[in-house]
Amino acid sequence: MSRTALIATLVSVVIVLSLIGVIALEQFEIMKLQQRNEELLRAYEGLGSFFFILDSDFTMQIVQNVFWGVEAWNRNPDSVCEIVNEVLHLFYNGTRTYTYGNSGVFQGKHSDGRFTNQSLLVGNHPEDAFSGDYVILPRKLQIGKFWLKTKFKIDNMGFNSYPSTVNIGMTLMCAINNKPFNLETQTLWLDVYFAGYYLNRTNIWIVPKDSHYADYPDDVHAGYYVGEVRQKDFGKWIELSVDLGEYISKTLNLITQVDTRTIRVYGFIAFVECLGAYAEVEFDYIETYTI
Repeated sequence: MSRTALIATLVSVVIVLSLIGVIALEQFEIMKLQQRNEELLRAYEGLGSFFFILDSDFTMQIVQNVFWGVEAWNRNPDSVCEIVNEVLHLFYNGTRTYTYGNSGVFQGKHSDGRFTNQSLLVGNHPEDAFSGDYVILPRKLQIGKFWLKTKFKIDNMGFNSYPSTVNIGMTLMCAINNKPFNLETQTLWLDVYFAGYYLNRTNIWIVPKDSHYADYPDDVHAGYYVGEVRQKDFGKWIELSVDLGEYISKTLNLITQVDTRTIRVYGFIAFVECLGAYAEVEFDYIETYTI
């Protein structure tokens, strides 16, 4: 081999090795960036704040309450939403045969644009919580960390028309990932049902605990039934503790048609809702806490 050919061969080898080195370095940098992003995501999920409920014992009358606003979906003349003697009293008479209506209270920002004077109380513990517009929750929440506790009583319930359904619970009003929060975008209504029922003229059937659903009309609706109250216990106070973190994660896993990585909780509703039925419910308290 001539000297010129040898030099050309060596130059080619050096160029090839340099290219291989550049490619390897780029791949290494990409791997480092991906690893860093994963570490940041894990750290973020570990630091996630929670939301807490103001005036959870309903100490102020509804007309004077700066923390709770009136929720009245398809309100009618029979609807009742009041706080009397530190008890939230709700009644809804579902006379429409094609859609639900409810009576309840909400806190934070409502998807229809209304908001209470006090925004959400967010933080890792109630003692160090602060006022915020929303709280971001990851798809997977730590089990056994974030809890909801409530005490409620079902005073009355009855059939109006078929189909006939009654639900009692709490709904989280959420934006999906980083999308805006309003009625023009696809929002998430995440339901935690304390009790649910099907009715006819002579019977009331319980919706079994751990029943769940996910629905995609325009917004996303998904939820779990976390408790049961039998008809013999109507008129009695029922205390219920719920691992809210577990049920939020389980509910988000039901949503398969939308890529849900995080949710932004802007507000929540405590309610009784009816379709073709009427129901009267009282809440002594509803609160969230961390362990």
